[in-house]
Amino acid sequence: MTVETLSVERVATPDSISAPDARDFVAMIEVFNRGVDHDIGLDHLRWEPSEMLPSWLDQRYVARGGHLVRRAGEPVGALQWSASREDGARNLEFDLVTTAEGRGHGIEALLMRRLLDDAREQGRTALQTFSIHRVDAPEEHLDAPTGHGSVPLDAWSRFFLDQGFVLQQVERNSAFDLRGPLAAVRRMLDEALAHAGADYRVVTWTGATPERHREAFAYVLSRMSTDVPMSDLDVPAETWDVERVMHRDRRLAAGGLLIGVAAVEHVPSGRLVAYNELGIGEDRTRPTNQWGTLVVTEHRGRRLGTIVKCANLLRWAELVPTSPFVSTFNAEENRPMLDVNEAIGFVPLTVAGAWQRTLE
Repeated sequence: MTVETLSVERVATPDSISAPDARDFVAMIEVFNRGVDHDIGLDHLRWEPSEMLPSWLDQRYVARGGHLVRRAGEPVGALQWSASREDGARNLEFDLVTTAEGRGHGIEALLMRRLLDDAREQGRTALQTFSIHRVDAPEEHLDAPTGHGSVPLDAWSRFFLDQGFVLQQVERNSAFDLRGPLAAVRRMLDEALAHAGADYRVVTWTGATPERHREAFAYVLSRMSTDVPMSDLDVPAETWDVERVMHRDRRLAAGGLLIGVAAVEHVPSGRLVAYNELGIGEDRTRPTNQWGTLVVTEHRGRRLGTIVKCANLLRWAELVPTSPFVSTFNAEENRPMLDVNEAIGFVPLTVAGAWQRTLE
């Protein structure tokens, strides 16, 4: 295969998945699904075009773009990137994948050149991506600079190293079986509530954020960009307000996603100080994704992480009894949250590497 046999097209944003010009958008997502399935032998991270399209149609807070590589008309490689519109943001996050039959023929490097062009157009100097790997990969491993976790030196790790990327952090992808007994989860919740005391109470909702919680929820969402381990990744602090929370709710609903939130309110201040968020698409037999868990720094040490995780898992098992398990990602150096996960019953599923390349 040579570069001359390939075509690279910028992916346009269709008005709908059924629109005539949606072909490349859908093909781009399918390349990601095929590539990840080949790499890890699992499909729990599968992307759905209908769920992703709303974030492409409305780029008020995050700019997005992508490219699709075809060989003889068949999609064999894809690139998708996103760039925060926060003031002073320097990073550009991306995913770059090829199908199994497209590997090792220069497609990866071709897409990387397109990525560099897009980064310059966006004025971004910190390129960031995640690689996903099997937990039982036989290759030699590369340790994270944090001192916690490692990734196998497989083809993707070597590609990013060759392209000037540095491994910054390793995340553990864990799963909790929703079909198993939940008595231990209930017991952990009761014990954590007793430990936290009367100054903290659980609030929950499904779907759009209730009006009375929007401002408080904006507060904890903003703390996700400042209070979780980031190693040396160049990540801007995010600004959230009521309008942005409502905007997010509309976007998620447009993608057909069901969202469940369990949060802890600090009664004396009226602020939400911890939350856990679970989401699933229209196919309720698919695995559930945990999107975020946070305990703000000044309220840690009171088992609030245990409270929001356990409370939401118990609710979710009733709301979506057909979903087989919950998938979550945590930085390997985030030992307090991993301790909670392990105590609840989460088990390792895959491992992810966070990579960054700084441009001059």
